[in-house]
Amino acid sequence: MKKNSREKSLKNYLVLALLVYLVAGLLLIKYYRYQINPDGISYISIAQKYLNGDFSNALNGYWGPLLSWLLVPFLHLTSDSLLAAKLLTLLTGLVTIIALRALSYRFEMTESIRTVILFSAVPVVLTFAFSDITPDLLLTCILLFYFTVIFGVNYAESTNKDILCGVLGGLAYLSKSFAFPFFIVHFSIMNALVYYRSQTKQARKRVVRNFLTGTVAFALISGLWIGLISNKYGRLTFGVSGKTTYKAYAGPDAPRSGVRLGFLRPSNETAVSAWEDPSFLEYPPYNPLESWSNFVHQLKVVGGNIHKTAGIFMVFSLLSIVTGIAYLLFWLRRFNIAKMPAEVLYPTVTIILFVGGYSMVLVEARYIWVLFILLMLMGGYVLARLFQNNFFTKTRRVILLVIFFLSFAVPASHGLRNYAHRGKWVYNLGQALKNVIPAKSKTVSNSNWAGALFLSYHLDCKYYGTQKKNISKIELKRQLAKYNIDYYLFWGGAAADLGFLSNYEEITGGRIPGLRIYGLKNRR
Repeated sequence: MKKNSREKSLKNYLVLALLVYLVAGLLLIKYYRYQINPDGISYISIAQKYLNGDFSNALNGYWGPLLSWLLVPFLHLTSDSLLAAKLLTLLTGLVTIIALRALSYRFEMTESIRTVILFSAVPVVLTFAFSDITPDLLLTCILLFYFTVIFGVNYAESTNKDILCGVLGGLAYLSKSFAFPFFIVHFSIMNALVYYRSQTKQARKRVVRNFLTGTVAFALISGLWIGLISNKYGRLTFGVSGKTTYKAYAGPDAPRSGVRLGFLRPSNETAVSAWEDPSFLEYPPYNPLESWSNFVHQLKVVGGNIHKTAGIFMVFSLLSIVTGIAYLLFWLRRFNIAKMPAEVLYPTVTIILFVGGYSMVLVEARYIWVLFILLMLMGGYVLARLFQNNFFTKTRRVILLVIFFLSFAVPASHGLRNYAHRGKWVYNLGQALKNVIPAKSKTVSNSNWAGALFLSYHLDCKYYGTQKKNISKIELKRQLAKYNIDYYLFWGGAAADLGFLSNYEEITGGRIPGLRIYGLKNRR
């Protein structure tokens, strides 16, 4: 009877946390519904292609398809694409909290700690949901369920956990191509660890069987998508985002930006810009093994990204360093893989692999959201170990739990405040210019690639990008004529240095601070 009452209480806490999250999300969504980012535009545009049956152009090796697939029914229900995307990410966050709760049972801790983590996650996941439109929250959600399975003590004894791991790995890959190499390496190492830590020959045989079955399930799901995109690009590939991003950011001569290569045609006839498929962009070639200087440069890139990752963890929570030091002490105290607690061994391996993959190229906070959740659970495990000491009385435990909650909730709340109303100005500007700039017009800009892309998206225009740096006036005029550009967006005041623009009508009348728009088909 007592056990049933306890289980009911735990379910009530989960339901309460989900209700708090959902109610808060629905109340706050009005402050974030206009948020827009370049990647989000691509995912929305691809989803609209699926909705319209344009499957050939929807196939894309740069952006994972799962987010766009899930977005299709939301776009069917509302014409407001940005609102549709936010509703999807909000619901994804809801499932993420459920996944976090499930994974928390792979870490030894008291129910009071587990409940504090649950409610600490509410503002954290809200921050994820209301930031950029990306598949990173979706990937986080799927990987949390995968970790729940693979971290389980009964993984080697189960007859279906292997298939579930493969399916979740496949879905993670369909969310983001980074998950393809990550799952292969992580799943292999985790099975090797379970094999090594198994006590009987029979258990080891089951681990081998689980590994093979899970790999087959993963291969079946990922193989279908690999076949489709490989056929499109004419070569075998599991995704082109890694290679493209590597050339754009890692090399010594890389532009270190998405699209700053001059005027470019949109990727296809229904794309907003060339950013819908950046794999066709031409970046300087780079091979870190080609020369000693390239190798040294690559080491600097890795070192810089690891340093950046540490800073990102600190911004997420000041307790990050405390948790990291505690786990280091766990390892120093008992450097024995066979006897190391699973709560220490498995998360450590996961973080090293995840950070190691991204540190080769580029690290952003959203890339490692799943590690933020792991960090919270690792912190809960550290608290549980501390609470075993008689020094921590009930009062001291409560104080530590409050500090623990605030260490995650306060930075997340600060992030929510900073994200509020992002993108609203460009949305309002787009609405004001719709009667002036016809849909499907071709636009370019002198700078501010992202801002010009957002404005073009709201105007339903085709954005051909930003002019090359130090381009001559003669070459610029030739490029504008080549692409038959309709409107030139000039950011940063007057365009006196481009004298030929004075021959065209400035359609805003100087009423938009910092932006002048010239109609290149309208001579004075």
